[in-house]
Amino acid sequence: MIRSSCVCRKKSLFNEYILYKNETVFKDYEGTIIGICERCKLLKTFPSKKNKKFDPSITKIQDYESRKKEFKRLFEPLVKTVQSYAPKKGSVLDVGCSSGILLALLKSKGFNVFGIEPNKKAYLAAKRKLKKNIYHGTLRSRIVKYHKTYDCIIYNHVLEHIPDINKEFVLIRKMLKKGGTLIVGTPNTDNIIFKIRKKYWESLLPNEHVWHFNTKYLMQYLYENKYEVVFLRFEDDERKQYPLIKKIYFNILSLLNKIFFTGEAVLIIAKKKE
Repeated sequence: MIRSSCVCRKKSLFNEYILYKNETVFKDYEGTIIGICERCKLLKTFPSKKNKKFDPSITKIQDYESRKKEFKRLFEPLVKTVQSYAPKKGSVLDVGCSSGILLALLKSKGFNVFGIEPNKKAYLAAKRKLKKNIYHGTLRSRIVKYHKTYDCIIYNHVLEHIPDINKEFVLIRKMLKKGGTLIVGTPNTDNIIFKIRKKYWESLLPNEHVWHFNTKYLMQYLYENKYEVVFLRFEDDERKQYPLIKKIYFNILSLLNKIFFTGEAVLIIAKKKE
């Protein structure tokens, strides 16, 4: 049992849920524990003291840039979602914008875009791409220097990297306009593939992710923080590079996810209540 802070309270007890021990596949995760909060059932990563590779601020900029065309295609549904829920030519802030591929797409659609990125290499790549309104740091460093508010704030596979979610949501509320749109995309542990594969689930990434959310938890958390969920969408990993037999196996699991209205990742659109 581990005593640690949780989103639900400052001091909580976590039971062991997944343990990486005597690893041959995930040697970098050796000794890492994913615990489950006794109170709210949220999963949290506890890296071993010997693990020097745990880094929530990591961003795979080389993957984004080398697979730029693929990510542009993957981001198209998100761009359409922003167009549906944010004002035309409205202000959009992407927190954890990485190399700026999503922001460049939104800019091409007429949005007034802004980005924050804590990783220096990714920030510089985004700065080269967009020229202006890209900031190196965190939401807290942004709010200290500026007092701008936004029509739409995006956390696309970023929230799971942030140690203190409650403090982050205080900042979000200050920076999002009344009636503004908050878009949150994260891996979703409440899906068939995770329940079967557990520690072998590709989206777990315990060297990067502090938290491992599920849809029900996120929706309740948004409600408690005075947001109205207006839309959600599930997605599964395409696994294009997998051998045929594995593809068939995962396609079957993906079909089960669709039947039970879930998926490996969830995108939630919420409106800030007055």
